[in-house]
Amino acid sequence: MTQKQEHLDQFVQWCAAHIRGDEKGEAQIFLDRLFRAFGQPGVKEVGAVFEERVKKEGKGTSFADLVWKPVVLVEMKKRGEDLSRHYRQAFDYWARLVPGRPRWVVLCNFDEFWVYDFETQMDSPVDKVTLAELPARYGPLAFLFPDDEEPVFGNHQETVTRDAADKLVELFRALIGRKVPRDLAQRFTLQSLMALFAEDIGLLERYFFAHLLDDCHTPAQAYDLIGQLFVEMNTPGITAGGRFKGVPYFNGGLFAHPARIELTAAEIELLRDAARFDWSKVRPEIFGAIFEHSMDAEERRAHGAHYTSPVDIMKVVGPTIVEPWREQIERTKTLKGLEQLLARIESFRVLDPACGSGNFLYIAYREMKRLEASIYERMGEFKSVDAAQRPFGFVTARNFYGIDINPFAVELAKVTMMLAHKLAIDELHISENALPLDNLDANFHTGDALIAPDNSRTPWPSADVIIGNPPFLGAKLLKPKLGVDYVKRLRRAYPEVPGMADFCVYWFRRAAELLPTCTARDPLTGHAGLVGTQNIRNNASRVGGLDVICATGTVVEAVDNQPWSGEANVHVSVANWVHTQDAALLPASRRLWFKVAPTAGKAKRKKRGGGRADKEFELDMREVAHINAALSDKVDVGSALQLACNANPQIAFQGITPGHAAFVLTEQQRIYFSGSEACLIAPYLVGDEVLGDEPNRRYLLDFGQRNILEARAFPRAFEHARNEVLPAREKAADEGRDEEGNMRSHHRRFLERWWQLSWGRADMLAALAPLSRYLVCSRVTKRPIFSFVDASIRPGDALQVFALEDDFSFGVLQSAPHYQWFHAKCSNMKSDPRYTSESVFDTFPWPQSPTRAQVNAVAEAGRAVRAVRATALQSIHGGLRALYRTLDLPGRNPLKEAHAALDAAVLAAYGFSAKKDLLTQLLALNAAVAERLASGQSVCGPGVPPTYLAGPMLVSADAFGRP
Repeated sequence: MTQKQEHLDQFVQWCAAHIRGDEKGEAQIFLDRLFRAFGQPGVKEVGAVFEERVKKEGKGTSFADLVWKPVVLVEMKKRGEDLSRHYRQAFDYWARLVPGRPRWVVLCNFDEFWVYDFETQMDSPVDKVTLAELPARYGPLAFLFPDDEEPVFGNHQETVTRDAADKLVELFRALIGRKVPRDLAQRFTLQSLMALFAEDIGLLERYFFAHLLDDCHTPAQAYDLIGQLFVEMNTPGITAGGRFKGVPYFNGGLFAHPARIELTAAEIELLRDAARFDWSKVRPEIFGAIFEHSMDAEERRAHGAHYTSPVDIMKVVGPTIVEPWREQIERTKTLKGLEQLLARIESFRVLDPACGSGNFLYIAYREMKRLEASIYERMGEFKSVDAAQRPFGFVTARNFYGIDINPFAVELAKVTMMLAHKLAIDELHISENALPLDNLDANFHTGDALIAPDNSRTPWPSADVIIGNPPFLGAKLLKPKLGVDYVKRLRRAYPEVPGMADFCVYWFRRAAELLPTCTARDPLTGHAGLVGTQNIRNNASRVGGLDVICATGTVVEAVDNQPWSGEANVHVSVANWVHTQDAALLPASRRLWFKVAPTAGKAKRKKRGGGRADKEFELDMREVAHINAALSDKVDVGSALQLACNANPQIAFQGITPGHAAFVLTEQQRIYFSGSEACLIAPYLVGDEVLGDEPNRRYLLDFGQRNILEARAFPRAFEHARNEVLPAREKAADEGRDEEGNMRSHHRRFLERWWQLSWGRADMLAALAPLSRYLVCSRVTKRPIFSFVDASIRPGDALQVFALEDDFSFGVLQSAPHYQWFHAKCSNMKSDPRYTSESVFDTFPWPQSPTRAQVNAVAEAGRAVRAVRATALQSIHGGLRALYRTLDLPGRNPLKEAHAALDAAVLAAYGFSAKKDLLTQLLALNAAVAERLASGQSVCGPGVPPTYLAGPMLVSADAFGRP
């Protein structure tokens, strides 16, 4: 016996001598001794907390028995208690323990430890171990050891699911590879999938399908035996005799057309390998995996089909279905009221209008069956009700509806929901008939959820709630991925959705139109929860969706921005709303979730769940009074107007996009283009060079607006472009043709002027021409850091460029008012804010009546900030980016002090109060400036105010690119 086992054995013996199993009196000493047995100095010594406060839904506080962030939550129950009854309590505690949410959850009744990994498996523990087994089988609790030992689980179903899925995907691809019709291959795969599940979850005799496969030695036998099994599964009654004696009737939906295929020896072996898995441990998400991997990569991108984890799905199902129902169940005090809830749940309809393989609906079904069970538990409190006699059956798969454009996805969704019924029966120990499976042909529809064949809007089934995860596709990808004709039809059918809105916004808009109103008579209806790209909070996407939702409804819970689970490399937002603004029907507070950096030690522990390293993150939550259409509790600046004085003349630009690497030259290449060709060459600057360390010296070859004959007058430069750029653009134009073989318009434009930069920004260069220097910041940045650049340098497209050369403008743009406005109005690229001139700069109001002294004070404070930066950069490695990170650290900091002085000077120039909300003051000023512009009055736009006559005094000498 090892030393670890000896210590655990001593703990087991101590428990036998001293522990009776009293939850209240013995839980803390039991857990402290457990920690010590695993080599820890004790519960308190490692920083764990007994009786950790966890805020309840609505009002009140609960107390979790032990919380050790970010490692484990332990909830203790008395000896002999059925731990399965406390799953929901443990999950609710875990969900609210943010930030630093524990990686593992343990339910314990002094004799058993049930270990949960809610991040990857919500339905069941990843393992169970008894107290007596602990010395010999401590693997499931190994995360308690000080050396951070890897836990070992016997029921971690994610691995089983993926391995089993791989076998069926391989079978499906083998059938497609030898030209079996796709529809037949899909039906055969799904029917085989059901047979594999059936023999392991008690719908078929144990090993029935496996033994059948053992008898398949030839293609003909596979055709006859497997095909006949599917026929019997589609035949009402129970097969009376013969080879298939005892096979029950499954249904006339999935098996309506029994699939018969002559399998090769290799394909039969794949099915035998699949049958060796314990399919009772395979999670329903296998269907999503099969769905994704059976589609070719291009189709998956085109329709935005992505796997979603259960914990992410609960971010929609929880607020939209579970919490409203749980509140009603808990507040109902009479037997009659509970009976009315049973009647209501029977007619409750859930719709997912982009259902994919049905995972959202599966989890919604599972949660509704648990809600049904909790209604019966409440009814059991009345003496006139025998809680053991539970017919159930009020919630069935027929409560759920789905739409998807992919036929295979729809069939998968049906299978998922059919299995959900049997799995719920087993989990809840309820007396319902598992067979025949529900025929869901009337509930799930294949088709475009947005546009009907006659170009009208597609009708959706009526539903009480709408949930789902619509396709992720940015506005710029709609035409390349879905085709010009489709996009034209889409925009004709939805003219009120801006053309630059993301694809998912159309689902938000349609849901807002069709969702019933939540009323006092029926407070359970009118709820919705959808996942969208994080851009739904911004600009055109917000106008098309969340603005409309918030006009008549209320967002009650949201995730502002997080990386999404699965293969999709996207950042998303989640909005859960109710179609009412009646405060009596809404929760007292709203919940807003937001992304934070992982707690120390959390990132390493997350990897044990199999998660991708680039998706490691944590969410924190705060209860707020309101959530606006930007999915924020801050002042809503969505109503800010674009100001003509900011956009005309244009001042803010995106930098130059070369379009081909050959246009960007090294120092050695620049020398080659000497003499008369030197006029085509200019220094070139990219974002990293402004923010990072010593820049690389780059140059830009730019023919400007010269036509091909004028460009030909520069022979070396022209030959360089013809040899390097022209072949690449010809290849791109040829490979990028549409389905009809036509060259796409942007490829045609680039090919017609192949010697020119993709976007040379002639308008920007014209605006910069009279200036000695100009301002830039990175276009994608969490903190805009502004710098002056010498006018001789051409800025790259990673830079946001401002045709402003004065110190006053630098001070205003680098100050807190502009910083806060930027974060309130920016769009986002994945998790990082992006400077968009239309939404940020064009709406930003400048000080309207600053005095000459106030203008000078801002300019001087701005120069002071740059002076502190220049001094610090002489000794700090990493450039401006590293320097500004010091602002997030505690302690005195000259740069922080310089910025505080600048902010004070800018607030004085605005006439703003530091005690009032800054965004509120800016929004009011935006409205006032817009009103004066509309009435023809003069205003102060960007730059030095026109009343300040000595402008050149404000143009100092410092700039990037100067000695």
